[in-house]
Amino acid sequence: MYRLTIDEAVFTVIDLETTGFNPENNSIIEIAAIKYQGNIIVDKFWQLVKPDFGLLPSHITQLTGITNAMVVDQPKIEDVLPDFLRFIKNTIIVGHNVGFDLSFLNYNLKKLNKQIIKNPHICTDALARRIMPDIDSKSLSNLAYHFNIPFPKQHRAMSDAEVTLKVFLKMLDFLQDYNVNRVIDIIKLSEGKKINYKEKRKRYV
Repeated sequence: MYRLTIDEAVFTVIDLETTGFNPENNSIIEIAAIKYQGNIIVDKFWQLVKPDFGLLPSHITQLTGITNAMVVDQPKIEDVLPDFLRFIKNTIIVGHNVGFDLSFLNYNLKKLNKQIIKNPHICTDALARRIMPDIDSKSLSNLAYHFNIPFPKQHRAMSDAEVTLKVFLKMLDFLQDYNVNRVIDIIKLSEGKKINYKEKRKRYV
């Protein structure tokens, strides 16, 4: 997968909503993923998840709009993960602060004695810090504003995933202007490593 070009690779943009920041004592309550290849959205995955730890904190309901009534009859994370893992198989994972999402997913996989996710992954936050240093905030909402991408419904997994995909595609357009079009080089850039690239082909607007 690492040697594929941007057009050849299958990317899966993921986003989670959770009850907090620490996977050891907080729960996943929503998962969304968008599979994308060659300028086409191939498939989507979405699921609300019943939390492991009682009722939802009120501030999470206020932030996301997800209520206890919405999740009480939903499947638990151990029942959702098998379908999610099949969805992301053989794809490059993309996410904004994707390490956060992977930490929750991998923690729950370890609890189930399952193999953790080892897909190649690209963090759009880290990539933006590398190639767009002039933008003060690299938050998803600020990047969406910079690229004139509507973002009416923040802190819901599918909406966040859709905006992350659009931001990622804008950054891919930027990189292709410099003839950077292989997955391995984009991953290296997002990890702060140096790559060889050609002179810019055209002005980026």
